[in-house]
Amino acid sequence: MKLKHPLIRWASGLVLLATASLASYANADTNLRMHTAQPGSSPYVFSVTLQSVLQKHLPVRINMTSSMASTRSTLDAAKGQVDLYIGSQSINHFMSTGTGMFSKMSSAPELFKNIRTIMSFPLGPYHIMVHEKSGIRSLKDIKDRRVFIGPPGGAATLVALSIIEGATGYKAGEDYEMAKLDWNSGQQAFQDGQVDMYIGPTQLPSASIEQVVLLQKIRFLGIPEEAFDSEPMKQVMSLPGRTVAKIPAGIYGENQTNEGPVKTVGTWVTLGTQKDLDPELGYQITKTIFENLQTFHDAAKFMDTITLENALNQVNTPLQAGALRYYREIGLDVPDTMVPPEVR
Repeated sequence: MKLKHPLIRWASGLVLLATASLASYANADTNLRMHTAQPGSSPYVFSVTLQSVLQKHLPVRINMTSSMASTRSTLDAAKGQVDLYIGSQSINHFMSTGTGMFSKMSSAPELFKNIRTIMSFPLGPYHIMVHEKSGIRSLKDIKDRRVFIGPPGGAATLVALSIIEGATGYKAGEDYEMAKLDWNSGQQAFQDGQVDMYIGPTQLPSASIEQVVLLQKIRFLGIPEEAFDSEPMKQVMSLPGRTVAKIPAGIYGENQTNEGPVKTVGTWVTLGTQKDLDPELGYQITKTIFENLQTFHDAAKFMDTITLENALNQVNTPLQAGALRYYREIGLDVPDTMVPPEVR
């Protein structure tokens, strides 16, 4: 997104800190419930940093639950049971249209109306990794193998299924066995050799994957160029939040055996919330994040990509009312589709 005018160091923001609306929660900590992904993942690193920044600068206390699937977190937020969570543009799409993992939930489009977004940021590329000793050199080599491609019903799992089908024509349960595990168990199963391949999106480089590569030789597989022209891959890449990405050779050290970069799918995620979060609190959260970006950048290299210029990249829900106010105050061009009904 483009700024309408240069950012200003503004006295108005300081005045707002003294307003009555802020005083409504300034005298005592506000408890916020937050969902994030498994430890070591991009969302987890972002969430822990966010928790530290917000609790340092605002009168809030964040109770965080990790290893949560984004699909579950989005539903819980829609029901008012979660205040902050890591969501995704693709899950928002499936929920709003009642398709994908929400195809059997008739209430999904109505529940979607309760979802709001604070900001968007890059999650990282899908890592498709195999044990070097497995002999697997391409996706076609997973025939009759046991693989982990994400928890059943998750958005990342749907992407992985499409990657495999687009590159090979293989179907889960027919041509290969899909290990039905959560993220933590799936990575442990790969590390222990109980599954032959692991597919999951995370930052580049990923601390959790670095631990795996430290112990054994790992090969990262790429998606063949022609696979991107397949119908399954076209459908995946047409979803909001999807990009083309590469994993460089050597980024994980000597135990990474592929000698050239591999092409894969990149993805974006969101910091989401429920529509009833206090607008003033939403404003202060958004403002605090972007006034402390250096803390995020210092915490992990991948968070250098978190900027005001891409904060609304591919956002496909209404913004939280307070977040909208902040973006408008600093001159960010906010599309009408992101304006929540409650402030129109």
